[in-house]
Amino acid sequence: MASDNGIFIQSLKKSPNMRTDKDLKVIYNFLHGMEALSGLREHALQSLCNIVRYGFHEANDIIYYQGEVASCWYILLTGSVFIEGSMFLPRSRLLHVCFNMTDLSAGRNL
Repeated sequence: MASDNGIFIQSLKKSPNMRTDKDLKVIYNFLHGMEALSGLREHALQSLCNIVRYGFHEANDIIYYQGEVASCWYILLTGSVFIEGSMFLPRSRLLHVCFNMTDLSAGRNL
């Protein structure tokens, strides 16, 4: 699985317009196995594969402030996050993925 994670990270770090069909398949297969995305239809998940990006944040980075309008949706895959004083941990995966909402508002429909 560690090798699969490395291939996934490599594919995800590529600019979306530089991804090959193989990269998209690797990303799709990885995201397809995530519980958080299990309710998406195939076409929606394939659309996400074209815009999803890898992101990394240092400990104690503030991603959002309370009341702030989000411009990005994150899936936490390692580490932990505090939300209103409660700690949340990822369930299983080992990566952090960012779905940029500006890609969606630019006409890329899911």
